[in-house]
Amino acid sequence: MPQFQAVLFDMDGVLVDSEPFWQQFWREQIFVHAENGTPSLDDVTGRNFRESLEDLAATYGLPNTPERYARQFEMTAKTVYGDHVSITPGMPDFFATLRDHGVNVGIVSSAPADWIEIVIERFDLAPVDLIVSAEYIDRPGKPEPFIYEHAATELDIDPSSCLVIEDSVNGVQAAAQAGCTVIRFCHGATVEATDHTDFVANSSADLQRMILGLLS
Repeated sequence: MPQFQAVLFDMDGVLVDSEPFWQQFWREQIFVHAENGTPSLDDVTGRNFRESLEDLAATYGLPNTPERYARQFEMTAKTVYGDHVSITPGMPDFFATLRDHGVNVGIVSSAPADWIEIVIERFDLAPVDLIVSAEYIDRPGKPEPFIYEHAATELDIDPSSCLVIEDSVNGVQAAAQAGCTVIRFCHGATVEATDHTDFVANSSADLQRMILGLLS
C-alpha cells in the first residue's frame, strides 16, 4: 500500500489567494473595534472566523456581538470568492493529475462549506473526494487536530496516510498534531518551516513536483 492515500488541501492561502483580502478585512473592520489591547493576525489566520470572533470578544472586547461581525464576513465572502480571488496556477489540472494517481483529493478548510463550494465551482476543481469545513465538526477548529482527524475518518484511512498542504501556522499545527505529513505553502507569498512543518514549497510548480515525488 502506498504511503499516502490522500492529498488534503487547505483552501485560503493554498488554493486561492484570499488571505490578503481577509487580513485587510480583519484589520479594518474588526481589529479597529478592539476595546482592550491590539489583536494580531496571528490570533485569527487559518482559524474558523466564528471561533476567532468569540476569542477576540473575550480577550480584547468588542462593542457588538460576535454574530453581528460574523454577518459582515458572510456578506463579504461571496464577493471575495466569487470575484476577487485567483486560483493557484495549475491547480485544476493538478487535481486531475492526482486523481489519475489513484489518491483521494480533499479540501479541509476553516471556511464554511458554501464558501468552499464557490471556489470549487468557479475554478472547476470538481470532482473532489472530500470536503471538510470546520462547521462540520462540533469540536475546536485549527490549530486543534480534530478537523484533520475527522477528514481521515471520513476517508476510512489513518491520518498518517494523509499528505496535507497548509499555509498558516495554525493549520500546519492542526495537521501535524493529527499525525499527517505537512507541506507548508502559500499562494503568492514565501513561507518558512515551523516546528510542525515537514516540507516547504514556495511556488506552485515546486509544490506539485514535491507532492508527486512523495506519492511515488
